[in-house]
Formats: sequence, C-alpha cells, structure tokens
Amino acid sequence: METRCIMRRSRARNIKGGLSLWLILWLVVLKPGGLSACPRLCVCYPTPMTVSCQSQNLTIVPAGVPYDSQRVFLQNNRITELRADSFGFETQVLWLYGNNITWIEAGAFSNLRVLEELDLGDNPLQRLEGGAFRGLEKLQSLHMHRCKLAALPHDLFHKLYSLQFLYLQENQLHFLQDDLFSDLVNLSHLFLHGNRIRALSENVFRGLVNLDRLLLHDNRVRQVNRRAFRDLGRLTILYLFNNSLAELPGQAMRDTQGIQFLRLNGNPWSCGCEARPLWEWFRKARISSSELMCTSPSQRRGQDLRFLREMDFALCPIPDPGSMAGTTTTTFSTKTRWWFSKNKPASSSKTSYQKNIEGGKPQYPPKNPAETASKYELSDDEVALPKLDQEEYWANYGNEDASIRCFDLECPPGFDNPAFPSSSSFPSLPSLLHLLSLSIVSFSLHFVFG
Repeated sequence: METRCIMRRSRARNIKGGLSLWLILWLVVLKPGGLSACPRLCVCYPTPMTVSCQSQNLTIVPAGVPYDSQRVFLQNNRITELRADSFGFETQVLWLYGNNITWIEAGAFSNLRVLEELDLGDNPLQRLEGGAFRGLEKLQSLHMHRCKLAALPHDLFHKLYSLQFLYLQENQLHFLQDDLFSDLVNLSHLFLHGNRIRALSENVFRGLVNLDRLLLHDNRVRQVNRRAFRDLGRLTILYLFNNSLAELPGQAMRDTQGIQFLRLNGNPWSCGCEARPLWEWFRKARISSSELMCTSPSQRRGQDLRFLREMDFALCPIPDPGSMAGTTTTTFSTKTRWWFSKNKPASSSKTSYQKNIEGGKPQYPPKNPAETASKYELSDDEVALPKLDQEEYWANYGNEDASIRCFDLECPPGFDNPAFPSSSSFPSLPSLLHLLSLSIVSFSLHFVFG
C-alpha cells in the first residue's frame, strides 16, 4: 500500500515537471516576438505586434524593435534625423510626429517595403531630399503637416502609386511645381490649406485623376489657370475660401464635372465682365456652394455673384466659342444688340465706340467717375450711353432681330452690316464724277470724228 502511494506521488511530480518544461519552451521558443525582445523604454503588445516608445526623450530610433512589428509609435521624442540605416525592421504603421527631425536622407525608408501609414507631422523639416520616400510603393497615407516646408523637391512623390491621403497643410509653401503629384494616380484627399500659395498653374494637378477632395483655403491664391483642374473630373469637394481671388475661369470649373461642394467665400470677387464665365457656370451647376460677395465694381458691392442677372452683363462681350483660351470678341448677345438698335447713343463725328485694345472689351462710363477699379473710360467728347430700363429690356425678350450683327459705334471699318443700309449699295461721289467725265469725253470724240 505504501509502495503504491510513493509511485503515485512520483508520477504526479513527473507530469507537473513536464508541463512546466512545455510552458517554458512555449514562452521562450514558440511565442514569436516574446516580451524579452521589446526595446528598452518601450512597451510591446502582441496581436498585432505593437511597439510603443512615445514620449521617452529618445534622440535616435531605438534598436531591438522586432522585425515583424506591425505598428511602431515613436512620436513626441527628440529624434533629429533619419538616415538610410535608421530602420532595421518592417512595419505597416510608423508614427514620428512631434519630434525634432530636420533632415531625412534619401532612401531613409527604403527598408520599410510594407509601410502603409507614415506620420511626420510637427517636425521642422529643413532638409527633405528628393528620394526621401523611395521604395514606399505601398504607402497609403502620408502626414507632413506643420513641418515648416517652404518648397518640395520635384521628385518627392515619385512612384508613390498607392498613396491615397496626403497632408501638407499649415506649412510655408509659396508655390507648387508642375507635375509634382503626377505619379499619385490613386490620391483621393489632398490637403494644402494654410500655406502661402499664390498661383495654380496649368499642370500643377496633372495626374490626379482620382482626387475626391482638394483643400486650398487660407492661402494667397490670386490666379488660377483655366486648365488647372483639367484632370480633376472626379473631384467632389473644393475649398478655395479665404484667398485673394478676384476672378476664376469658367473653364476651370467646367473641368470639375463631379463637383458637389464648393466654398469660394472670403475672396475679393470682381463682378464686372470678367465674372461672366463663372456666373454662367453657376447657372448650370447643381452644387452646394458658399456665397460669393462682390467687392467691385462699386454698384455691385455686397451682391452675390451667383445671383446677378443677365442684364448685369448686357454690355459685356461674350466668349468666342471657337477659342479655347476663352478670349472675347465684340459680338454681343442678341438681346443686347436689339437694345442697342433701339437706343443708339448720340455722339459727335469724331467719337467712336472706344475699345480696350488689350482685352477686346468695350468701354463705357462708370456710374461713379471716381471709381478706380473700373476698366471703362469716357472720352471728353463722348456722350454716355442711355440708362437701361429693366421693364423695357425684358418686355419683349426673345423677339429681338437676330440678324443684327453690329452697330455704327462698334462695326470695324469696311464692315457690311445687313441690318442697316450699306454705303456700298450706293455709288460714291468720286465714282459719279468719273463716269460723268468719261461720258463727256466719249461724246466729244463722237462729235469731232463723226
């Protein structure tokens, strides 16, 4: 009996010892990335493998980060530079925001082939080399907000074909180079607000065929090329408020076929003839838009550009439909021509209807002579055009004579106007004298020589 008890105790001890051995083997050998592999001053979590070293006053990327880490958090430290050998591991998410990084060497992230999200925000990036993001062909989200960036290398985003979100807001960018984003064919969100950008060139957004949101507010944009948005056919949200825009080409907006939300408030809009293309675009567009308050000319100050009437542009030349550049001619709308035919202003024989040689725009006197912003002038001997009566203008709208092409004050020399008697239909005085002389000579010869 005593022997059996001893044997049972021995068997139990063997089983217990075997279990302990298997537990030790599982912790040391079988468990990947065991807790012992976590870098000093960092905390590691399994499934997914996460290494958190935030706010530890680190000056370099710590050694010993498990190679198969999926998330590495190094934000709010004192790291100053990133070199090509800084990362000896792979990860999908890397946070480096809130450090003191001033230099990123070309190829610094080339070992991070599976990286999908990189956050470099709030770092004073003084030296950002062109190949800094080389090899990150799987990168989907890149944060570089508040990095004091004044310029971007032309090849900075080269081959980042998978990038979808690009955050460049609140930097010091003065301009954007042509084709800077040309490889970002899958980019959907581009944040550029809070910079100092002054102009948008023709090719600045070339290649962004899948862009959905473009935020450019709080810049200094005063000029937009008429083809700046030509590749943005899928754009749904455009913010350009709080800039220095006085006008915006209608062609630029027509290229944004999918636009749904548009904010253009906070700009000094000029609502003269130059506003007509944008006004016409708003008449056809079905979008949610902010107000566009006019600042000039003075008689339209405080009005919303979107709600101006066609009669407000009665004296404006219409765009030439055959010109891609949107240049204007001196052809007027049918309604305007009809009104002119009824109300031709009297003028002296020396007066002609003045035209702006550079812009091809007719000139007429502003209501306020002291208005310096107006592009129209009145010569000393020119009589002001008659005032436009709204009721008369709209009374017979659509019944005007479409054959009228120009008027005495606007026709170029030698123009044959079918709407009015043409001087070419009557013989001129010199022609009559010439015929009379020939007749007298012929009669004399006949009388002398019989």
